[in-house]
Amino acid sequence: MRFGDLDARLVREEVPAAPVAPAAPAKVRITFLNNNERQVSAPANSSLLRISLREQGGIPFKCGGGVCGTCKCRIVLGRENTDAVKPKERKHLDEAQLAQGYRLACQTFVHGDIAVAW
Repeated sequence: MRFGDLDARLVREEVPAAPVAPAAPAKVRITFLNNNERQVSAPANSSLLRISLREQGGIPFKCGGGVCGTCKCRIVLGRENTDAVKPKERKHLDEAQLAQGYRLACQTFVHGDIAVAW
């Protein structure tokens, strides 16, 4: 077999395209409802509490590590844009609260736009 024949055969074969996952937004928008509906943007996959601290969102907190429960807040809009509930959150929030959108800001990472109240 000559190299030219091999090149021609490779060009004719179709390689199926790999599925492309939708890209996560590079920035997300957070609306802090209790802080005069203050809107800020932040990098996707950021901690909600860290966004609040950096952007003066106003979510109350003490420990920042899921121990005290002080940063309990409610995702009013965009719950689907947050990560899964962590075991530390289940120590402070019952199933009814979780169903209503309550989370601990220190344990919640944001993947898309949300509105939050506390």
